[in-house]
Amino acid sequence: MSEIPAPEAVWTVAVHDSDFDEAPLGAGVVIDDHRVLTCTHVVTAAVVGMAGRQVIEPLWLAFPMAEDPDTRILVSQVRVAPGWVEGRTNADVAVLELGGSLPAGVEPAPLRWPRPVDLVGKAWWAFGFPDRDPLGNAADGTVGSALAYHWVRLDSTSRYEVKEGFSGAGLWSPDYGAVVGLVGKANEGGDGQAITLFRVEGCLPEEKLQALAWRPADAGEEALAAWGWALAGDEEGIRHWRPRSRGVTIDSERGYRFRGRTQALIRVRDWLERASPDRKVLVVTGSPGVGKSAVLGRIVTTADPGVAAVLPVDDTGVRAGPGSIACAVHVRGKTALDVATEIARAASAALPVEPQDLAPALAETLTEAQGEDPDLVRGRFNVVIDALDEASGPVEARAVIEKVVLPLVETCAGVGVQVVVGTRRGAADVDLVGGFGAAAEVIDLDAPEFFTLDDLTRYAVATLQLRGDERPGNPYADEATARPVGERIAEIAEPNFLVAGLIARTYGLHDKHPVRPEDVAVTPTVEAALRGYLERVSGLGGIPAADLLVVLAFAESPGWTAALWATATAALTPHRPSEQQLSRFATGAAATFLVESGRDHSGPTFRLFHQALTDTLRADRDRHAPATRDEQSLTRAFLALGTRTGWNRAPAYLLRSLPGHAHRAGLADEVLAVDDYLLYADLHRLIPAADHARSVSGRERAHLLHLTPRALTEAAPQRAAQFSVTQALQGHTHRLSTHLSPPYRATWAHTWPSTEWARLEGHTDGVRGVCALPRPDGSTWVVSAGADGSVRVWD
Repeated sequence: MSEIPAPEAVWTVAVHDSDFDEAPLGAGVVIDDHRVLTCTHVVTAAVVGMAGRQVIEPLWLAFPMAEDPDTRILVSQVRVAPGWVEGRTNADVAVLELGGSLPAGVEPAPLRWPRPVDLVGKAWWAFGFPDRDPLGNAADGTVGSALAYHWVRLDSTSRYEVKEGFSGAGLWSPDYGAVVGLVGKANEGGDGQAITLFRVEGCLPEEKLQALAWRPADAGEEALAAWGWALAGDEEGIRHWRPRSRGVTIDSERGYRFRGRTQALIRVRDWLERASPDRKVLVVTGSPGVGKSAVLGRIVTTADPGVAAVLPVDDTGVRAGPGSIACAVHVRGKTALDVATEIARAASAALPVEPQDLAPALAETLTEAQGEDPDLVRGRFNVVIDALDEASGPVEARAVIEKVVLPLVETCAGVGVQVVVGTRRGAADVDLVGGFGAAAEVIDLDAPEFFTLDDLTRYAVATLQLRGDERPGNPYADEATARPVGERIAEIAEPNFLVAGLIARTYGLHDKHPVRPEDVAVTPTVEAALRGYLERVSGLGGIPAADLLVVLAFAESPGWTAALWATATAALTPHRPSEQQLSRFATGAAATFLVESGRDHSGPTFRLFHQALTDTLRADRDRHAPATRDEQSLTRAFLALGTRTGWNRAPAYLLRSLPGHAHRAGLADEVLAVDDYLLYADLHRLIPAADHARSVSGRERAHLLHLTPRALTEAAPQRAAQFSVTQALQGHTHRLSTHLSPPYRATWAHTWPSTEWARLEGHTDGVRGVCALPRPDGSTWVVSAGADGSVRVWD
């Protein structure tokens, strides 16, 4: 069974020589709304008695992953790489111009241009038509080597091999989340070779293919954003950026309710368009609920030509320049490495092993891309990072500042890098804004220069009226009735948009008769507004809405599936709702203002839409139940669920976020004791939690993880093999047991075990003290204590 996640390859094309035959000539990839990329040898044929090859005519394209897979489109023009015409078979690439519109459900593939050497050792996946089978098949494996002329060798590890008929198929890289090349050749052993997009650009310079991922000025409307990052292809586009920019909670809710913030938007827009980057970071801050994400969401979405094109005609608010955002990262629940990886993907740069790897890799990639082109030198790689304070912990938030943001602006300003960060002033008593030091240029949304009461009033009125998603019989539909109530709500909530939204939505959703403005009397806090809102939200089969939502407040990014939510509810409350009931509750009209939805490979996911709601509900819960006890209940319930499901099929959330729950519960040892979990878990997140193990076996497992760094990026069988070597070398007594068949297994070794027990990363803050401790063998340990509370032992 393959462990490489397959994409929804709706961009897959089957190339035919008629509009009715079944057996494809080969495959192709949709790259925009009028072009398909394939291999030249797929669309050409040798001519008897003549030298060279000629283009097959006619050519028809089928879209087997479309909503209507029987639709075929005639190719209007074929443009072959000049190098191929001249006899260079390594230039095996062609562009097919469509003679009609793409069928429904077909989307262009996300594209990236990493260097071939940056793909070596990484997974690949492709869907082709082996032996001209019209139903096709998928194959996958690992990129084994970078070859000459920027091709790569494809080593297949799947049951189904690469065969003739895969030619032209998109080479999907799960690490980059994009197509990075085309399968070009197969061999008798089931492996293959692929031409990378890094090579394709040089083969077809007139097509300006890299404009789809590099240059917004040349890319046009078909490229939704610059530099390969596209809002439409970002899961946080639907979950976070688009709804925030419209002043609603979930993307499926209709309406545009964002109002005002004109001065703040102008400052951000103008800062992004400065003539020269100055190694500063633009920090957008303010109190919880004041609208930081809404401001940045407005910038990110209006920079996207596809989104900006569908804004209402009466939307006269400030907009960002088209294509001015290179990459947008929502940090909620992420580590510094996660943030660095997302930025690297957007730039087709080498993916970092550690966060600090990003800046040099990005500088190298942008320098190579710009070359001698003056337009690119004047260009920008603008990055927006939101919700820094909601990273997977305050230590990770500081790491984003110190290992990602500051190195970017200090070393990459010369190649056009600028960074905008949205954050609260601090998190868990850690000063985040101060962490930027002299590099920070601050926009404080609580400051009078960036706030007007009229903005808040107009937002309250739009929310009262449920503008764009109107409720029949809403007593506030009339502007004359809604305006006085909106003014009163704004006076109470000033300057907090979240509080105003909660109050206004309470009245707009439920009132049959308009409330008198003087009767609107709510304490201007998130807690009071939320309590009033929940009093009018229907529960679920006798379960109060508050009970369901307080459980969801424990969910980390990217949220829980309905199965995880049901498991957590059973662990923390006496209630046993079904998955179907929870899904209906989360998507009901009232709950959608509190719960945002997303997707992972397991299906829809849910989490509270705002950190202030999480903080409020958790604070109320903590007054009645110790947080540690709740985390213990969750950890054990999730461990039981993963064991029942099988860790190779467990929800992605458990592999990613269970270590955080276990750390807060003090149960790192219990998680480390589950052999299969170590083979499938996200080790970048498990290792920090493992450092808090207390038992002998737990600390041995933590030692194992630290001493097997290659396992971080390996699939489970390879990870099991590497762990066996480390355990043999170290003489570990608690050996891993697994049902897998690893490629090799170490059974014994004769060597001195290492005494290292922690990665030497240092501290995230100043060092308060250093001392020496004698070891039994007469040598010395050096122990340092950091101001952040960490302790390091230096071997």
